[in-house]
Amino acid sequence: MRCVVTGANRGIGYAIAKNLLSQGHSVIAGVRNPEADSLKELKRLYDASFEVYKLDLADEASIKEFSGNIEDPVDILFNNAGVLYRDSAETVEYEKVLYTIKVNTLGALFLTKYLIKNLTESGNPKVINTSSILGSISSFSGTTSVSYSVSKAALNMVTVSMANDLRKYNIIVISLHPGWVRTDMGGSAAPVLPDESAKGIINLAMGLTMKQSGRFFDYEGREIPW
Repeated sequence: MRCVVTGANRGIGYAIAKNLLSQGHSVIAGVRNPEADSLKELKRLYDASFEVYKLDLADEASIKEFSGNIEDPVDILFNNAGVLYRDSAETVEYEKVLYTIKVNTLGALFLTKYLIKNLTESGNPKVINTSSILGSISSFSGTTSVSYSVSKAALNMVTVSMANDLRKYNIIVISLHPGWVRTDMGGSAAPVLPDESAKGIINLAMGLTMKQSGRFFDYEGREIPW
């Protein structure tokens, strides 16, 4: 399978890319820093199966340029990259909210838009939007980041809208909560290791059917209310 993974230089994205490559799949990584040491190591190990291109999800021109590098079919698009600022209703900053929405919400929307042709050329195309339980209104009990929660709630609407619009192309689209993962974003107290989350995400992605399109799951396959 040929997969696109954003934010593949660290955390969950790196773990997804590494696991896909170890299973014999091809990976195209979209990252802000293509020269990251972690990516050089994957390139050394997997060479021809691993491509890396610069991608700034806050910049539509960068998204378009990144997409233009991809000529072959895309089987799975992992819209994984994201940012998080710790804030509240009292401390939230306007520009940080805008930037968070650009990366977390519009980045996934526009990257998917520019890769629709590649996805339609796959026999079983899927789009996995990395959301968060912090973006679930039904499950909401508080947040460490208003800007992040708002962006992920909006991403969930992107998922539902894309699932509806892209059904005619047989493209499956879901939102996914990766768990509370021990990364720079999740913090050292998080109980789930990146490898555990990545393996669950990949297993779920591989088994998805059109019946599940437009729905919200966690990395273990359990459905989450919007």
